[in-house]
Amino acid sequence: MVTGMRLRSLAVLGVVTVLLLTGCAPEVEVSPSPSASAPSPSPTLTPTEEPIVAPTAAFDVTCDDVNAVVAGLLGAPVGAEKDTLGLTSSPGWYPGPAQYMMQRAGGIACSAGDGETFDPDSSPDAYWEIAIVPDAQTIIDGAMKRQAGGNADLTLWCDEGLCVMTLREGDVLLTGTMTSPALVKGDEDRVRAAFEGILASAAGTLREFEYGPSEIAAVQCEALLTAEEVATLLGTHVEIVDFTKLGGWGIPAEVYFVNDGGRLCMYAEGLDVYNDATLITLTTLPSGAWAFEKLDGGTPVTVTGADAALKGVDFTGRSVLDVRVGLDWLRFSTADSAIAPSLVPVAEMAVEHLTRGRPAPQ
Repeated sequence: MVTGMRLRSLAVLGVVTVLLLTGCAPEVEVSPSPSASAPSPSPTLTPTEEPIVAPTAAFDVTCDDVNAVVAGLLGAPVGAEKDTLGLTSSPGWYPGPAQYMMQRAGGIACSAGDGETFDPDSSPDAYWEIAIVPDAQTIIDGAMKRQAGGNADLTLWCDEGLCVMTLREGDVLLTGTMTSPALVKGDEDRVRAAFEGILASAAGTLREFEYGPSEIAAVQCEALLTAEEVATLLGTHVEIVDFTKLGGWGIPAEVYFVNDGGRLCMYAEGLDVYNDATLITLTTLPSGAWAFEKLDGGTPVTVTGADAALKGVDFTGRSVLDVRVGLDWLRFSTADSAIAPSLVPVAEMAVEHLTRGRPAPQ
């Protein structure tokens, strides 16, 4: 599981509060897997006429199965069950595209207990998140190579009110946390036994999985939107912060950034992660149009060159602009209300690069 700074600390908004990954920082460069690899966006992209279809998991286990197991462990359903990663105790880059990272990788993500919005002063009595993905060996090897901590190890531990787990059966990986008064120190055997059936079923029905097509998988931030472009629009100095320097590396980071080819692009006042504010953040879900279509409550807006766009507010109260270009989903967000009106022109620059290609440097 990703650990480190959580949404609970978003009361002080800034680069670190919004974007910490987990633990200590890896020193190696992320090399996307072949399935997610793409050197640059194609200059020939046009609005899609392909059908938008959600990915099918590489095994037969569903969130209904997970919900039943967790309800049995906790004594009752928690409520607010969702087929996404949870947000109550998660890194600030989760809201939006990253919540669907496991589905992009052929897995499932299940959670319960999230409130409607983030409250820095309180949290639910019970909430949980379980993710199951194929390709366990590749993910573990990659996370262990890139991390400087230990949170890619297979483990299960419980304390009063909390259980944290990373379990494996064959080439299927399960990772998750459960928070509830029903959990006590020494619950490891009970929890392990409850999840053995799900893991065995997933491993027993495992099949080949193919990543959906994408124009933005593994494309670097500079190819989507340069610091200079953002600086010109906002009228202030802008740097692109290297997200790998903001925290350690766990299973979710390996899945999102490497296997999925997702991106976290932070356009900040400077490179000091503790003192320079992030002005605009861009996150992506390659081949994520299906998840974009699930967005609820946004207001449609026009973004030149995009297939669709919605403006709204995320779980943490940040202004967001969600954009679908072809089969891909991009989210632009800011915690600064004065910058919020600039999200549309910023998005239009990125979309232009995707649909027309970036001009050659002079």
